Amino acid sequence: METEQRRNESTKTKRNRLSNRRLLPIGVAFLILVIAVGYIFSLVSTTPFSTEPTITFDFDTGDPLLAETQNTPLNQTSNGITAYFSSPSDTAVAPAFSVQSYDTTFINLSQFSGKYLYDNKPSRDSLEIVFSRQLTSIKLTFATVEYATEPSNITLTVYLNSVDTSPVGSMTARGTYQTGLYPQGTLSFNSGGKPFNLVRIEIPFQGAEGATNFFVDNIVITTAQ
Repeated sequence: METEQRRNESTKTKRNRLSNRRLLPIGVAFLILVIAVGYIFSLVSTTPFSTEPTITFDFDTGDPLLAETQNTPLNQTSNGITAYFSSPSDTAVAPAFSVQSYDTTFINLSQFSGKYLYDNKPSRDSLEIVFSRQLTSIKLTFATVEYATEPSNITLTVYLNSVDTSPVGSMTARGTYQTGLYPQGTLSFNSGGKPFNLVRIEIPFQGAEGATNFFVDNIVITTAQ
């Protein structure tokens, strides 16, 4: 009887050891999972998140690197967003706009920095920018090429996908004579949440004394969420 009791206790002990060995890998795996989840949550809590990311196209820091005298059409990518710059009046022989700087034009533009888009032709040209993502706002620096006492208006019109559709909205501004040869200013538009991805910038006809050419720099956009 005593021998049988010892055998039962020995069998029970072996079973407990076997059960513990089976539970050990499960416990280790669970512990690793808890640590991993905690690490992920710590990353999420410390990583900054912007609900309205703003991105700048300044013709200096985007990809690919732009060279002075490079003509439209051209692409620039900044923070994963690509902007395609062109003009309806672009031709292989006479592109409408080009990348320039003070070093190539010797034009003093106090609100500009580094490279910018320069209007090549004396004719009235419009600049179109197509973005790879939908936007809700845009702001840019401009200069109108003129010597008149009253600076000319410049207009920004925004569309969704095509200029052949009704515009999402538009904004008109005029520069002021500051420290520089031509009047300069900022042109901005906020759609109030309505998405757009195409922008047209132009100087409307304002009589014989009105400007026909303009320069653009430092385009700041807010992407739609």
